Amino acid sequence: MRVAVYTYYSAPWKLSSGDDNRVHFISRTLGQCLSKHGSITVYNLSLLSVGENTIMFKDRVVYVSMPRYLYRVLARILKWRQHYDLNPLAKLTHYVDEFIMALKLRGVTRSSITLYVFGSMSLFSFFMRLLGWKGTIIYDPLANYVQTLYLRSRISMREILRYGLYLALHRLQLKCSNCVVYPSKLDLENAERMFNVRNTVVIPNPVPICFESHEEYEKLRALRRGDERPYFILLAGGRNKANEEAVKLTIDVFNKLPQDTFKLYITGPWLDLKNLAENSSIELLGVIPQYELKRLLAVSDYGLSPIFSHAAGTFLKTLTYVTAGLDVIATPISLIGLSIKALRKRYGYSGKIYLIHDKEDYEKTLSELIFNKNYERGRPTICHYLELELVNTVRETGIFIGK
Repeated sequence: MRVAVYTYYSAPWKLSSGDDNRVHFISRTLGQCLSKHGSITVYNLSLLSVGENTIMFKDRVVYVSMPRYLYRVLARILKWRQHYDLNPLAKLTHYVDEFIMALKLRGVTRSSITLYVFGSMSLFSFFMRLLGWKGTIIYDPLANYVQTLYLRSRISMREILRYGLYLALHRLQLKCSNCVVYPSKLDLENAERMFNVRNTVVIPNPVPICFESHEEYEKLRALRRGDERPYFILLAGGRNKANEEAVKLTIDVFNKLPQDTFKLYITGPWLDLKNLAENSSIELLGVIPQYELKRLLAVSDYGLSPIFSHAAGTFLKTLTYVTAGLDVIATPISLIGLSIKALRKRYGYSGKIYLIHDKEDYEKTLSELIFNKNYERGRPTICHYLELELVNTVRETGIFIGK
């Protein structure tokens, strides 16, 4: 089976968010499973590409970045500078640019090729059908955004008016796809209940960061140089409301703790909030390379996920903490789609999960943990095991590989 991939994310190879990680690692796995040469082509809409298409190669995945034409025209006219995925101008021009992309790809893809489409805001399946494309389309909506809007829309009439059109368009995308892929059984069950979809499968979220060997982990862990303070880390990769609330809350709580009793790292595009960190033991690092993120996970003891506003699906930050062997401080929302019992059995996870339900819980738990002298660091799960699991999952998904 020949497979081509489409997504509207500008630079998935940078692995700067959970969605980027899912796009990249599943694409790489598809290449390993379904391609004779082990490589695969991903066509992605780009906010910054101007004129000709650009090509990026990473982990045997070939990214062909195609410009958002309407977005670029309006950005020049308006002198727009907020060039991040799903910024307001990108949302406004999205469906027009996606239709232009469909026109282009219809000419370069034959109906014998299976298309794998990523993205909750996509109408790409519908556009391809509208243009007469007859091939198989597999759709991966990434789950979170759509279900969040669905649940919000049930709260009030104002929310229904705000999100109703978007959800109606999403239903159109589902109907034009041959199969829909979700990251967890919970997501799948919710989608079947919400949209009455039937041809569905589960491919779990891949773990974005893992260690190549126990030796690599021990080497990086040693960089603490005997510092006995507890180290905390908050992965807040996506520029969204839930992550922003988590970053601001975490800074506020840690500002009140004695600075010589802990170390806190916060990653993601939040350097504009640096002025909120009054405690010198708090470091906002911005978007950092993958190997540096490995080092931070190795030296850390606790992973933070204080997500209090609803967002459905499996949180990659929580999954990353678990496979890195960290103890996790999280809300029930942060664990949606994750079975801790299954993770202990599958990955040998020996860490503790500290559930918090509000800011007071968060403060109390942190205050207790920074003075915990009996802490024992869990062992991480090694990369090759996780990669093999993802490959086996894709191979075992019969409807997906065309059995």
